[in-house]
Amino acid sequence: MKKIIFTLLAANLVSAQSISLLKDINPGAQPSTPSGFTNFNNKLYFIATSAESGMELWSTDGTEAGTKLTADINPGTGSSIPGNMLVKDGKLYLQTLLGNAGFYSYTEEEGIKPAASGMSSAANIILANNKFFFRINGKLSYLEGSVVTQVDTPVVVSGQMGPVNGKIVTGGSANSTSNNLQLYVYDGAAVSLLKTINPNTTSNPQNFFYSGLFNTLFFTAGSPSAGFELWKTDGTESGTVQVKNINPGTSNSFPGNFREAGGKVFFTANNGTSGVEMWSTDGTEENTKMVKDINPGSQSSNPNSLCEVNGKLYFLAADGSGEARLWESDGTENGTRMTLELKPGYANFVLGKMEAYNGNLYLSAKLNVANGQELYKIELPNLATSDLAKKNAVVYPIPTRGDIFFRGREVLTYDLYDSNGRLINKNVKINDNKAQLSVPEGNYIIVTKSKQGIVDTNKIIVQ
Repeated sequence: MKKIIFTLLAANLVSAQSISLLKDINPGAQPSTPSGFTNFNNKLYFIATSAESGMELWSTDGTEAGTKLTADINPGTGSSIPGNMLVKDGKLYLQTLLGNAGFYSYTEEEGIKPAASGMSSAANIILANNKFFFRINGKLSYLEGSVVTQVDTPVVVSGQMGPVNGKIVTGGSANSTSNNLQLYVYDGAAVSLLKTINPNTTSNPQNFFYSGLFNTLFFTAGSPSAGFELWKTDGTESGTVQVKNINPGTSNSFPGNFREAGGKVFFTANNGTSGVEMWSTDGTEENTKMVKDINPGSQSSNPNSLCEVNGKLYFLAADGSGEARLWESDGTENGTRMTLELKPGYANFVLGKMEAYNGNLYLSAKLNVANGQELYKIELPNLATSDLAKKNAVVYPIPTRGDIFFRGREVLTYDLYDSNGRLINKNVKINDNKAQLSVPEGNYIIVTKSKQGIVDTNKIIVQ
């Protein structure tokens, strides 16, 4: 693997980071354009194009040798164009658009198998209540097992959707003669109007993002008094409210790119004076704030590809320098900083999607003349490194079936991360040096804080 370590601004950094071309999937200047990154079964799955196989399903374990074509679903040079990848019950599910188009499941043991028929034209597929929900021809449908069921309703479901409190919230119209999208909800029995956000015209609810931390579904919608702004819902009419009019008056802030990290929900928005910048919220108006004006003044930094690693937010942003740069944030202005220069003086760079996997970042990018848009690996100093071995072991037993104990210090609280660095539980109080973890089987990282303020980090296994 070719490795290029760039010079960093030492005053702003705790430790060095590096970026390297992981694999030239489509050799030469032609791009493979990796996209659709999804963590599954200790690998990162994605879509990429090669001359031999077209656009198909790939995976990586973080090494060049372990970056391989997973399945040539449409054999030969033709593409299957996979997408809508979701993980359920130990299987990776995906939709294909060409060559036996449909909905498939994948495991390493079984390979690619048809999961259901009649889903080749399904749109906005989401996983909720252990079912796949989607829309086909303006109707809400769901897949349970291998059976597709269409919900009997006159409502035309033509918008995006999201889950909250066992319900499915979506944009819809009362009938086929209207294109006036308002907010509807499916409660498992019927589709009904949740709230008319704009009585004059379409409110077009979109960008649904469910936050497990706040048990809230955030979204964007347009109202006659505030334009397209940040809204939230708990699935009830009274609990469906505008969070904040970020761009005052009837102008639009268009919130989007939601991601949860470090006890906050981050997103991008335009307040009308600072351009599109990074914002955060806890669901209250007073705590919905711009994190930092990265590109000062009215020009936008356009933060994108938001990722969480060990409670920190990483993202791509343009600070006005014309350079390609990686940023990190702890949610504060002072803690939001450029952390890595991504391009060594190449003017026509392209930055695609980025995702976190196993404590590092994986980026689809074109960073030089010789290669097209390919897969890069950004190595971060994080809790998944060998530094764990230097910490004092205060947690036992390992492995555990859920009950864990702490010794050596009087531990007050802990934070729990999964093996990909995602924050699962934060600041959980501990009584009598014992805790019970209600999490699935797997590898986790637990960060404890003692009465004396001492922080310890341990890797644990839940069986």
